[in-house]
Amino acid sequence: MTVLVCGANGSIGSFVSQQEAKTHKVVGTYRKYDDHAKELEKNPNISLVQKNMFESTDMKDVVQKAREHGPITKVYWLVGESWNIGWDKLKLEDIQHAVRMCAEPLASLIIECKPELSDENNLMRWASISGISSLIYAGGPNKPATGGAKHMAEFYFRSASAFWTWKKNLFNNVILGNSRRTKNLHVGYHGDALKKIYKNDIPMGTGTHSENVANVLLWLNSDTNNFMTGQDIIFDGAETIRTRDNVKDTPMKEHPKYY
Repeated sequence: MTVLVCGANGSIGSFVSQQEAKTHKVVGTYRKYDDHAKELEKNPNISLVQKNMFESTDMKDVVQKAREHGPITKVYWLVGESWNIGWDKLKLEDIQHAVRMCAEPLASLIIECKPELSDENNLMRWASISGISSLIYAGGPNKPATGGAKHMAEFYFRSASAFWTWKKNLFNNVILGNSRRTKNLHVGYHGDALKKIYKNDIPMGTGTHSENVANVLLWLNSDTNNFMTGQDIIFDGAETIRTRDNVKDTPMKEHPKYY
């Protein structure tokens, strides 16, 4: 059995890959060779494929390389981009670019995996990550292109879940807030400045680590989960609850999160 991890060299993807490699053969994609990819290469149960998943609508080679190690039983979609372009500066080309980067590649991957999805002897589990920009009260004002494209990708998961319900394939998505602690998050902010950001934006007053996010994904794609499917799980320390309440109670022009 093979696990396909798209975006294996990210902080979340590398943890997922190492954990899945304990019991499965893992085929992971990466865009740029970095320390995570270098570390993953040391694991004999992990094979890496360099692939720009953002701009590819041809997933045949990735799926074929995964199939070489056995039937694909799990897929993790951990790639994505985000742009802050409000309606005042938005162009049609921005919408098309966002769809091409955030939605079409995932649709292409699902289409290429239809043989596994339709095989009655092969149960598939899919888990993905998207950002809170797909939520209208979190990303709507300044990210219509990104938010719309990610919402489209989330719909693909729900639609695929409904279509293949008869075979008990599982599709779940984690909507990740801005609370994840990584070297790329809040660049230039450290110590008290970073704590202030968490205090202002995250009701729990702190961030979370990539491993915690990865463990949610691992559970969704584990044998323990045999019923939850077609869900968008918000993992954000209640950030979007505060954001939603602020949008409801505060005029948009006065809301510092957007302007």
